[in-house]
Amino acid sequence: MSEPDVSVPAVMRNYHEVLRNDLAKVLTPLAAAGDVAAFASAWRDYCAAIAVHAAMEDGVEGAGGGSAAMLDHYFDGAAGAPVFKEEHVEEHAGQRAVTVALADGADAVRAAFARYRDLAEAHLKHEEDVMMPLVARLENPKAPKFAQWCVTAGIAHGGFEHFVAHAVQSLSTHGSTKNPPAVATRVWVHALKAVCSPQQWAAYLPVARAASTPAVWAAVVAEVPSLEARPATGVAS
Repeated sequence: MSEPDVSVPAVMRNYHEVLRNDLAKVLTPLAAAGDVAAFASAWRDYCAAIAVHAAMEDGVEGAGGGSAAMLDHYFDGAAGAPVFKEEHVEEHAGQRAVTVALADGADAVRAAFARYRDLAEAHLKHEEDVMMPLVARLENPKAPKFAQWCVTAGIAHGGFEHFVAHAVQSLSTHGSTKNPPAVATRVWVHALKAVCSPQQWAAYLPVARAASTPAVWAAVVAEVPSLEARPATGVAS
């Protein structure tokens, strides 16, 4: 894990940009249009991706403890991991309400999703307000900490390939709040490589490449050629 530590926190923080893209740029227009079938497909993709992200924050028993517990560990409970776990319980209930509404038609979907979007966006902001100042104070090297506490949890949860593909597809299409698609994609993929072992990156690189628009991937690799470098030993099984 030799990538610059400055990029490492982006693997978590910039996934919030992916989720915001889903909420505002994908799901909201579909709900407004009353296209329940297309909304349902996009909703399933969103729920599968956010489940992995939440596991990386909350931890998975027998694997990584998650980002909130990591920050509590290094900063004497300052992150307040139990508070964020409880917010995730509320958010998951909101997700279930949207899923149930899919069977009740467009008006029900619009109402349930509007309630959920407010809840989800407030949760993202709360996490950023509390966690990002602590992440900035986290001693280097950061990459092994994020790998141990967060990536292992996400992989143990299952669906990590979808998590990767969903992020790259979103960022390469929509960009982020502050950056256009090529920059947003580069920042997140660079951070992902930084917190992966060479064997893990060998497995996730083709997933990321396939999920990106070709023009964006070409721009990303032109900026950071090391993303395409082969690992020195082995490949992930």
